[in-house]
This record gives sequence, C-alpha cells and structure tokens, in this order.
Amino acid sequence: MPDTSSAGDPPTREALVARASALVPFLLERADETERNRSLLPDVRQRLADDGLLRIMQPTTIGGYGLDLTTHLEVAGELARGCGSTAWLQCLIGNQNCHIAWYPKQAQEEVLADGTSLFSPLVMGPPEIAERVEGGVRLKGRWPYVTGVDQAGWMMLSARDPDDHARVLTCLMPKGAGTVHDDWHVMGMRGTGSKTVLLDDVFIPDHRVLCFREAELKGAPGAEISPDALYIGAPNGIMFAMVVAGPSIGLAACAIDAYKDRLSSRWSARMPSSQTEWPGSQMRLGRAMVRWKSAKRLLLENADAFTDQVTRGETMTLEDRTNYRMAVVEVVSQCTDIVYDLFCDAGTGVVMEGSVLQRALRDTLTLRSHFMIMPDLAAENAGRIQLHMPPKAPYAGG
Repeated sequence: MPDTSSAGDPPTREALVARASALVPFLLERADETERNRSLLPDVRQRLADDGLLRIMQPTTIGGYGLDLTTHLEVAGELARGCGSTAWLQCLIGNQNCHIAWYPKQAQEEVLADGTSLFSPLVMGPPEIAERVEGGVRLKGRWPYVTGVDQAGWMMLSARDPDDHARVLTCLMPKGAGTVHDDWHVMGMRGTGSKTVLLDDVFIPDHRVLCFREAELKGAPGAEISPDALYIGAPNGIMFAMVVAGPSIGLAACAIDAYKDRLSSRWSARMPSSQTEWPGSQMRLGRAMVRWKSAKRLLLENADAFTDQVTRGETMTLEDRTNYRMAVVEVVSQCTDIVYDLFCDAGTGVVMEGSVLQRALRDTLTLRSHFMIMPDLAAENAGRIQLHMPPKAPYAGG
C-alpha cells in the first residue's frame, strides 16, 4: 500500500522498521533476479517507494520525513535480511538524496521541477579535475561506482578544483548529462548497478557546484531553506561510513537465518546425525548471535551519539571522528567474521548458485572492500589518539 504519511506526520521508527521487515520475504524471492539484472528491479524500487523507505533522511522541504540516521540504518539492516543489493541502494541513495538540500534554492528547484521522487547517486571520490569556465565548471572523464545510476534522475559527481587539487567540488547534474557505461560485472552486490558514468565536456553552472567540506565548516547554502534539517552541514565522511556499514548488520542476520535452515536440512548417510546435533555448529550459532547483537548495538549507539552531537551543534573533534570510524569498522569486521564462519561450516551445498548464505558472503565481502572500511588505518588512528598523537590521512578529518 502506498505510503500516505505527510511531512508533518511522518511514520515512526517502529512503523518504518516494520515495513522493511514485511518486505523481507518479497526481497528474498526477487534476490536472484536482482543479481541477474545487475540493477534494482522496477517492482522492488516501487515497493521501496510505496513504503517511503527512500525518504527517511530527506528534509521535509524536499519531500522527505526528516528523520534520523539511526532509523535509516535500522531499516537498511532489515532490508538486507532479504537482499543485500536492495539494502545497499536504499541505504546509500536514501542518505544521498538528502544532500540535494545542501545546494542553493535554484539547484533544488531544478531537481524537484519534474515532480518525481528523488533518486540521486553521489560519488565523493574525485577521479578527474574540473575545468574552470565563466559561470561554472566543465567536466570530462570517467566516474566509476555510481550506485543506482540506472534509476537516477539527477546525480552528484565530484572533481578536483583546478586551482586547488585538495579541494573537492561536487557537481549536481541531470543523469542525461552523461553516458552510462555498463561495466558492473562483479562478485557481490551485483544488483546495485554501480556502473561508470562518462562525461564529455559537460557544463555545470555555479549554483550546482558545491564543496561539501567547506559547507561543513562554513554552512551549506541550503541551510537557509531547511533550517530544521538534521544533517545539512554534518560531517559527511562519518555519516557516509555509518551508511556503508548499515547493510552489514542485515547481511549477518541473513546469514544466521540461512545457517539455521541449513543445519535443519543437512543430513546424509555419511553423517551420524542432523547437523543441528553437532556441538561445533551449535557453538558457532551461539557465538554468531551474540556477536550480531553486539555489532548492531555498537552501530546504532554510535549513530545516536553522532546525531546527538549534530543536534546540539557540537564541533566534532578529531578524537570523535576517529572513534566513530573505528566503531564503524569494528561493526563491519564483526559482521564479516560472522558470515564467513557460518559459511565455512555449512558444507558444499552453499557453493551452489541460488544459495542465500553464499550470496550473503559475497555481498558482505564486497561491502567490506569499500574504501570507507579500512580496518588497519582505522585501528592505527584509534591507537594514535590514545597515545596523544594526531591521526593520519586520508581519513583524519573524517
């Protein structure tokens, strides 16, 4: 049933999580086809839209609920119990949509002009250098990993400032400004459609060019339009790291569910009993459950703490940023260990195509490889902070 909640009467966290939970059986049914499609299926996107699950963090001024990051992450975790690719898209796009509200009023009006719901990928890593021209910039080159570009109306692609290569300019443009190169042939997260976008001398006017880092420090132009929006000007790197980690919680839960099903059904003449009777498997399941609960609690508690700091207008110290990033990495590491451990005990049946546990492993390992999840660097910086030493780049400023 289509969501009829208004901006003034948004659904509760409990209602949104319940909607996500209700979608899990449908997502499990569509997961194999989503992988084969290598992109979000139209009926899956429609169900996300009908349930309002892409609007959670969007400010009310651009058609969203204006709700908190913790709610958004909990919803993503539920969706990942059914399909990691769908959860990844919901978690990333649902967060990235809210960045439209960082831009000036003219840019927001252009994006909202066609009246369709937002679906706006954002790529922060700047692979190319912009060319400065009168009234804006020109972009030319390749932008990989544009998650959800097939469904996009507008997209935000970043480039280096030609006058200061350390300064990143994020340029807002309609999808039609570029060409989508279908190169998403991957091990995991196959259904995210994270394809490459090619730009050939595309002009972006100044009102659609924004340095997010400067907006964090000095205020975003869109803050004047949405003064009550929670996350306009919030530390983008920390928020994005939490968003990347969000689906890992659900993938671990999915693996636990699939492992339990596997234990019940795994039996052969060579086995003394059903695998449910094996002490080693029972111990694995017990450890997995307590580690999963710990990882979920760690992620949601840190998301709450981050939101509290943003709400109070506190300046986040390097220690704050380093600790948040370490917590996020620990969440993903714990979830990866859970999935891998269960997979290794489930027998060769889970290497067959269509195995839910195999898909959870592939999706988890792909998530774990994301550039925001760098365990060694995160741990090093967390240790340096404890020793009163400054954290190291590239994520010292988070």
